[in-house]
Amino acid sequence: MRVKKQKQLRRHVSFYKTCFGFREPFKVLCDGTFVHHNLQQRLGGLQDSLSALLGAPAKPLVTRCVVAELKKLGEAYSGSALAARRLDLIRCEHEPFLPAAECVATLVGSHNEEHYFVATQDLDLRKKLRKVYGGALIYANNTSLVLEPPSDTQKQYAKMGELERNRLSEREKHLLKLRQEKLSKKEGDAKGENGEKGNDVAADGSSEPSERKKNAKGNRNPLGVADRPVFKRKRVKGPNPLSCKKKKTNKGEQKNSDQKTAATAGGVEAQEKKKKRKRRKNSTQSSEPAKIDNLAAS
Repeated sequence: MRVKKQKQLRRHVSFYKTCFGFREPFKVLCDGTFVHHNLQQRLGGLQDSLSALLGAPAKPLVTRCVVAELKKLGEAYSGSALAARRLDLIRCEHEPFLPAAECVATLVGSHNEEHYFVATQDLDLRKKLRKVYGGALIYANNTSLVLEPPSDTQKQYAKMGELERNRLSEREKHLLKLRQEKLSKKEGDAKGENGEKGNDVAADGSSEPSERKKNAKGNRNPLGVADRPVFKRKRVKGPNPLSCKKKKTNKGEQKNSDQKTAATAGGVEAQEKKKKRKRRKNSTQSSEPAKIDNLAAS
């Protein structure tokens, strides 16, 4: 159930952002009833709780009329007046001070141009602001804060705005008209030329010329608007050389390849400089006379 509520909250916030231009950090205009209820129920700091509700940074704001009204209510509301004075103050320029509900309603206006979220426990004020285009309302229950869903008037206004955005402007209509006139003029010139050529060909007894067919094919889309998406054709690509492993060679194969390269590089000169094999004579013939001399001496 909690996940469902969070999804609904995100939907409502995105509705106000896309349709009425609300931007972060959100500005939340609080009246005295909301500040007092939040303090009595101990719902925590207003800035943290409002930011958690809207899923983005939020600034709680009050007016001078709200603070003055809380001061007039006596000691029972002294803590609420002190809490309201700690919030960011908006100069409403009302002299003398108005009731908080009237002050908030005048700041919001008929279209809520400053994009305020209004936090109040006043039922009459909430009923009045539901009719305002872009009037986003927040109230508190016993345990948490609640963002009201958009009213029917706000949804209808957003739908009308979307239809108006999709319509062509006067400049776009004028450009489209000029474009159509230019294309119709080209078609008329092409038809005149094709008619003269067609008469000459018909006198000869031949068939319809191919140019008329080309023009007929070309006039299927006179505005030049693509009726289907054009996709870029993918070409066959080879493997990435940086991601390929190099071929491993054995030491024996590497030596053989080095010798082959040396032999081919040296050419004939390397073959001539190659050492010749020397034959060694047997040492048996030289050792036999020495043995005979030794025997004679003994």
